[in-house]
Amino acid sequence: MLSTVLRRLDQAKGAWPDIARASGVPYQTLTKIACRIVSDPRVSTVQTLFDYFAANAEQPAAADCAHTTH
Repeated sequence: MLSTVLRRLDQAKGAWPDIARASGVPYQTLTKIACRIVSDPRVSTVQTLFDYFAANAEQPAAADCAHTTH
C-alpha cells in the first residue's frame, strides 16, 4: 500500500497541496512521506492517502495537466 501511495505522490508532485487539502492529511506530513523523510509513516495516514487515490483514480496527475494549454 505504501509503495502505491509513494508512486502516486511522485506522479502528482504539483498537486500535493490539493491532495493534502482534499484528503485531510497535513501538507507537511504528505511532503515528508513523499520525499521519503519519514520511512515508516502511520498506517492510518497511508490508508487515508491510499483511499484518496483510489477515489480519484480517474483524474489525471497534475504533471499530465501541466503540459496542456487552456
